Amino acid sequence: MNKKIVFWGCLVVLCVFCACIPTSYDFDLFARLIVGERVIEHGIFPFHDFLSYTPTHPWYDHEWGSGVVFYLILKYLGVAGFILFYALAIFGISFFVIKTQKLQKHSFPASIIFMTIFLTFFLRANHNLVRCQLFSFFLFSMFLYFLEKNRKSGTRLIWLIPFLTIFWNNVHGGVVAGLGLVFIYFVGAVLEKKPWKKYFAVLAISSPLLILNPYGVKYLNFLFSATTMTRKFVVEWWPFYKATSAMPAAVSCMAAAAISLFNHIKSKNWDITKFIVIGVTLAEGLIHVKLISLALITVSALCYNDICRFVFRFKKIFIKIEKCLYFAVIVLAVCLIPLLSPLTPRVDLTILPFQEVEFLKINNLKGNIVTPFALGSFVSYKLYPDNLIYLDGRYEEVYNNKEFYIMGDFELADTDNWDTILKDYDTQITMIRKHIPAYKKMQEKEGWMHVYDGTLCGIFIRDDLKKENYSEPSADVSYYRKNVFKGSFGKKIKE
Repeated sequence: MNKKIVFWGCLVVLCVFCACIPTSYDFDLFARLIVGERVIEHGIFPFHDFLSYTPTHPWYDHEWGSGVVFYLILKYLGVAGFILFYALAIFGISFFVIKTQKLQKHSFPASIIFMTIFLTFFLRANHNLVRCQLFSFFLFSMFLYFLEKNRKSGTRLIWLIPFLTIFWNNVHGGVVAGLGLVFIYFVGAVLEKKPWKKYFAVLAISSPLLILNPYGVKYLNFLFSATTMTRKFVVEWWPFYKATSAMPAAVSCMAAAAISLFNHIKSKNWDITKFIVIGVTLAEGLIHVKLISLALITVSALCYNDICRFVFRFKKIFIKIEKCLYFAVIVLAVCLIPLLSPLTPRVDLTILPFQEVEFLKINNLKGNIVTPFALGSFVSYKLYPDNLIYLDGRYEEVYNNKEFYIMGDFELADTDNWDTILKDYDTQITMIRKHIPAYKKMQEKEGWMHVYDGTLCGIFIRDDLKKENYSEPSADVSYYRKNVFKGSFGKKIKE
């Protein structure tokens, strides 16, 4: 059988397998679905927040296009569509990584071992299904291929970048990474005294196209502030050494870059553009774990030959492992993927507050609610308009810094004004993770009643909402699985 067919077939199976592994959805998926539903079903584009009871600024939704795509996938393909989306995204990323590998001088054949390692690290860094960032990672890998191909042999594909910029700009704010990559290739060409006008032209055409979005020119100011702001309380913006999920990918990227650097020092054949691209993306990935996937893509594409030269010192062992891995992938396809229930909605009662939301719903507890930062969009998806939230993961898109810091003080409960969120805002219900200090403080708070403990959070209500009796939510996981995407926004969505 043709080796290429076997390789690409195995890669497809690996991508599907990786898509079946995540056991939860991204926290912000539900906010995206809310927007998608309003745009598709009601023709309403949200310029102002309607989900919160706190002061907000104009809603600059840099991911509105993703919401539309996700809603259409869910509506017409059900939850299996999310699996398919993830599999297609990582296959597309892998495809362009391999294509870029082959552009390198004296390139080695594509390796199923290498791509398995790449997908393992990528999956660990992106362990939730259906994130808007997947659009950015895919388009970044495509831009990298176009730019590298133009650098090596010239190509008209580079003129697709302005058109792709318009799409990218409306599905995720990561478009700045794509334009930044074009700028790096422009700088590299200038430093290497090679043709640079094409890069400059593409950048000059693409940059003004950022105004082609629902917010116009005002969006540019938001995009600048969003990409430069400090988010010290948001885990995915931490440096790599603080986030265990990104550590393997970060260490591997640094090792690969070191091997490539050593080879170039040894050969005295410097590729300035290559190392600027690797250096910038690696630095960004180490500073913010959210961006480590960009470094992983860059290093895997540009350092592949250097890694192969190092590994092929053990050529016989490598070839044996490669053959065994092909057989293992076939076993995965036949045996393991069906066991992972790819057509079943992901439900983890320790990640999303299914029982807590059900408690509020069946007991008709309506009112303004403080939720953990990450869980707000799920609560809105399930309980709007009966319950408005304090804030959620949309953070810089909607909210002011003041409210974010007040929430931090509330959860830590270590200052005299820890309860500002209760006194200065019309808060009637709080949903608090059971392991944080605020949970214990609220049990002692006068005027508040502890009414329920779910798997994840405790529910406290203001005394004026209390009732004599409360119904207990179901403990049946299958019930929540059937109702994951039955929100409060009208139509029942196909499951």
